[in-house]
Amino acid sequence: MGWKASSIIIKSKSDLDYDSFTAELGYLGIQNIQNETFETAIYPDENKLFIGRYKDCIIISAQDIPMLFFEDSLSKVEQKLIERFPDAEICSIVLHSVVNLWGFAIIKNGAKIRVRAGSANDGTFCDYGELQEEEKEIFSKSSVDENGRRIYKFEDMPGEIFSEDQVGENYVFAMTKRYFSQQLDSLDDLLFETEFNGYEYSENKYSNSNEDSSERKKPWWKFW
Repeated sequence: MGWKASSIIIKSKSDLDYDSFTAELGYLGIQNIQNETFETAIYPDENKLFIGRYKDCIIISAQDIPMLFFEDSLSKVEQKLIERFPDAEICSIVLHSVVNLWGFAIIKNGAKIRVRAGSANDGTFCDYGELQEEEKEIFSKSSVDENGRRIYKFEDMPGEIFSEDQVGENYVFAMTKRYFSQQLDSLDDLLFETEFNGYEYSENKYSNSNEDSSERKKPWWKFW
């Protein structure tokens, strides 16, 4: 794996005031910073947020809220997005090459229909919902070994066996085709050259499970 990404894709043509939308997402202490192209915005620095549009998709990039999607239940952020975009399909994608972290989560018609995520250290730690069309080709290359682990074999690499965290990136790229008509890793430069509005924030009130700010614990995803 060689990519880093932390973004939420909302398939919606709705007009959106990005500045006011940051508050809906739970961000506090917001300040405008320099806009960046998606090439930079796809994986922002900590405490930075980028929002923009590519074709008929709104894209939000930040390190914190995309990770909140990887649970069976709906987080506060997901609930807020469903309220704001009740008819839109919403997808969170995460990639981090250092630890082979990968994941995607899909909300459709206000319900979470598919979540899959994993890492090198933890294996596939979240697998909820029915297999989606975009996953099927990759999944067909897999089997379960004698230790109960899912492994993958590909025709163009005979004799090699891959663990699921080694092909997680493939799953995420396949899922992005659902929204961009092409996979993220094969898109032309139009998306990566698109400018996104930039913000800096002090914290997000929804990224901590404990409502008492004096007792908030470090979010689980920070331990990567």
